[in-house]
Amino acid sequence: MLIDINIGVTLKGEYLPPITTNPYPSEQQRIKLAVCLHPWSWLGGNMHDPVLDILTKPLLTKGYHVFRYNSRGVGGSSGWPTLTGLTEGKDLEAVVDWSVRYISDVVIVGYSYGSLIASLFPPLPNPQIKTSYILISYPLGPRSYLTLFHSPTYTSKLRDLLRSERSNVLVVYGDRDEFTSVERYERWGKELKTDSLNKKKKKEESDVRWEVSEEQGQERSRLTLCCRPGASHFWRGRHGVWLAETVGNWVV
Repeated sequence: MLIDINIGVTLKGEYLPPITTNPYPSEQQRIKLAVCLHPWSWLGGNMHDPVLDILTKPLLTKGYHVFRYNSRGVGGSSGWPTLTGLTEGKDLEAVVDWSVRYISDVVIVGYSYGSLIASLFPPLPNPQIKTSYILISYPLGPRSYLTLFHSPTYTSKLRDLLRSERSNVLVVYGDRDEFTSVERYERWGKELKTDSLNKKKKKEESDVRWEVSEEQGQERSRLTLCCRPGASHFWRGRHGVWLAETVGNWVV
């Protein structure tokens, strides 16, 4: 499908309806939307990325309408990709604005470079609409190069999300990521934890969980960080299965 987002760009996307066991859904039933963002287009990233494929089933099973699209300049989408990602962030806002009249919950799912773009999206101003974020394999190591040295902008935007009372954030990474060392992820995780506690309404430290094992529970919190031992940036094999289960358990 093609959608015009009113900023001079037409994006090619794919819509998948949720898997539901209720053949007669109530008109009052909440409509939940998941928007999935793919890796860096300059290296061939597109909406059919295998990791996004892995995430589709758990989202559909939890009742989400899944929409993924090719960013500007990719596979049938008009326009040109930028080097900073900031314009792609505006595209994402326009995509959600296009559908916001129909939804009560939205989760922005970003994988690799897509997680950078996801972090640019501000929580929706309507308090009746829940805004959540899933950031997978956030490319912390090469972030400066991927954003043409706009790292401070992305740091500031992510900090705003973590301090907002209207957002929930799940961060998932592997300790064998090819682009970011586990030591750097761990330092970054401590910074994220601090930012999440610096809200206008202070949250107890126990509300924030650090997960390193698939055996641990997946209760919902404002910030959840999950490290998968042995997983690379690309979530192959059993690590992809774990990723799907983790996301499926986190979303509501």
